[in-house]
Order: sequence, then C-alpha cells, then structure tokens
Amino acid sequence: MQGAADRGCANPTVDLAIQLLPEQENEMVDYRSTDALASGKSYSTFLPYPPPVLIAGLIQHELVCASTQVSILRIVDETGSASVGDIVDGLGEHPNPTGAVLIMVDLGILAITFADVIDMHALVSRASQFLAPDHSDMTQPTVWHPTPPVCEVALPDGIEALPTSPFVPAVTVATAEARRGLGKVATLNRPGVYALIGHRQIYVGASASVGTRVASGQQPIADIKKIVVITDANNVLSNEYALAAERMLHARVHSTGAFDVMNELPMGTGIDAELYGQIDAFLGQACLTLRYHNVLFTEGTARSVLAGPRHEAGRVAPMRPFSTIPDGECVEMCFDDGLVALAAHQHDGRWILLQGSDIRIETAPSANSSVRFQRAAWLHAGLLKLSPDGRSYVTTRDLVFRSGSGAAQFCVGSKGRTRDSWQPIDADDGLHPHTAALIAA
Repeated sequence: MQGAADRGCANPTVDLAIQLLPEQENEMVDYRSTDALASGKSYSTFLPYPPPVLIAGLIQHELVCASTQVSILRIVDETGSASVGDIVDGLGEHPNPTGAVLIMVDLGILAITFADVIDMHALVSRASQFLAPDHSDMTQPTVWHPTPPVCEVALPDGIEALPTSPFVPAVTVATAEARRGLGKVATLNRPGVYALIGHRQIYVGASASVGTRVASGQQPIADIKKIVVITDANNVLSNEYALAAERMLHARVHSTGAFDVMNELPMGTGIDAELYGQIDAFLGQACLTLRYHNVLFTEGTARSVLAGPRHEAGRVAPMRPFSTIPDGECVEMCFDDGLVALAAHQHDGRWILLQGSDIRIETAPSANSSVRFQRAAWLHAGLLKLSPDGRSYVTTRDLVFRSGSGAAQFCVGSKGRTRDSWQPIDADDGLHPHTAALIAA
C-alpha cells in the first residue's frame, strides 16, 4: 500500500502567550538564550516575568486550569509519552494547547524532546522528578509462579493436587474518626489497596504499607464517611502486585457509577495474563465481602460483583457492522517485517485501533507499566488473542486510545513511537482495491 505525502505542521511557530504586567511593557527585558537550534535538546525557555507556580499540586496560570493539567498528564501517561500533535488533538477547543504544554515544561513537570524546532512531532513525557508510578526498568512482565500444595501423605499414581492462588483477601473497614488508628494495626503494615469513601466521592489508592499511608495521607477528598483497606492475609501480595490491584479496584469502582472517583486511572504495573486473573479474583472476593456488609458494590447481582467489569470503561469501541469502514481517517503502521496495525483517527480526537491489528508479543525495556498492564488486561478479557502463525497478538475488537502515540506504542511495545508512525491510506495515491474490505474485516 502506498502512503500519503509526508505530513507537515500547519503552524510550526510556537505561540506561548505571555502577558506582560502593565509596568513591564516599556522595560528592557533580559531574555535568556533557548539554544533552540541544538538538535535533540530538551526545551529551555525564557520568561519576561516570574514564571507560573505550582501550588497544592495545581498550576497557577491562565493557560493551565486544573482540567487542562489533568488532561495533558492523562494523554502523556497513557503510554509514557505523546507527541505535541496528540496533545493538541486531545485538548479540543483549548485556545493554546501548545502554550499549556510549554508552561508545564517551564515548571519542570514535563520534558519535551525535539529536533531543530518544536512542532507537532515533538515528544512530550513526564520530567524525572514528576514521574508517575512506573516500573520501566523491568525487562519482562512479572510472572506468577504458584507454589504447589504440600501434601502430608503421598498421593497414589494418577492423582495430582493442583496449585491454587496464594492470595487471600483480608478486608478492614474503619470510620473517618478512626483513620489515624489504622497506622497502628500491625497486619496493615504491608502492601495493599484502599478506598476513602465520601457521600458521592471516592478515592482509590495503594501503598507498600497501606495502614500507614491511609493514616497519614492527605488525599484530595473531603467528608470521608468510611475507609476500606484490602490486604492479603498470607502477605504474598507484593507492592508491585498492589499497584496492579489498585488499577483494577479503580476500574471496578468507576464501572458502578455510584461515585465520582477523585483520582485518575492509576498506571498499574507489568504483569502477565495469569497473574492478572489471580489478582482480579482476589479483588472479586474482597468486593463481594464489601457487598454483603453493605459498604460498597451494593447494586446489581452478586455474580456481577464477583466477576467485575470485563474491561475498563471507554476502551472498547462500539461494534462495527460487518464490512463497514469506521469513521475518520484510516491509517496503517508496518513493523517487525510483516506485522501491520490499522487505526482510525476520528474527528473527536480519539484513535481507534481496528480489529485484526497485529500487536508485538514481547515488550521492550522502554515500555512503561501501563502498556504491559493493558496487554495483560486485554488478554485476560479476550480482546487480544494469539495470531494463527504465532508471530503476534491480534485485536479481536476495535480498541480506543486517546492518542496516536498511545496506539502506536501499545502495538510495538516500546516508547518513542508517535503519531508519525501511522501513515495515511490515501485513495488518490494508489489505494489497493481490497483495502476497504481489509479494514472492515
């Protein structure tokens, strides 16, 4: 298939809208050099007035309200990096999305890498001092190795005792007044997850010492009514496993619609599909206990509480009628000598990874925890399956991403891919007559 002509930036000039104070308008300003022509340099800027500040975790600047800050970080955190073009698409009607990004760079929250000039292809990631929870030093996802059961007597030939999950949930509930006391409970001085429950709000978190974290934390939620702490009675749940459980619990709570979840979807961690299933079953038992005691998950059936949601909300696109091409611009990405992924960039900024796309089996060391977690989750849910030739995974449904960078990095299992990895399928540039059928298949 022939790709379209190389895409360029419609407006390569970065407009960082800085308003001078009235008394500064006629003053000489000492600008510092940006060294902008040095290829591959991180961004360095100049400001003719004191820079914006970060107060209580929120940026104080007219271009970056709280929702803009959260939206930008959400797009970047989807796979650990995103292009400026992806962020511009994701912010929709924002008057100056590039300026908002550069304000966050000036504050040291984000880092930006570019060649020659900052344009839509420049790559944005979190700065090291503001990294989201990540385990990118892991070269492979964590694999669960069950311990075979110990039999007091030898079993006859032909009889085998199968290993089962070592995770046994222990659920603790406290009032808001007893919150500080959770730090004094010895059995809570271990990895676990927690939920701070208000009237209509809830905050979900995790910690290596969950009791201490809840007792001393300053999470952004007011009017707490109850506190739930979930640990492993066998103390097998590691801190790493707790990060996976945190994301699963967040998705479970969000899917009920009973509360406004105060924090963003956590990154999770790199695990395999079998371990994902074990931790999900562990949480299912805990959630069923909370239901029986009228604390959480009181709506619906007990079966639905135990099973939990099949996938995170908003990640699976509606079913497409057979032989129908999706809305938006259809693009392709070829990698690994024969693997191909297809996507649709839709008018609302979403990227739809189309059913039947190839996904590299192995992930690179640069792949962050969210990419590895999402693979395990979708393998567990049946949204990915092994291809007939065993060379790749294949998507079984259309899957939703916030950015082209996120979709590309998920497919290839490594950082560094951007929206430029996708090439338009242009009908005026040699569209194969069977392309439409391939996309709709």
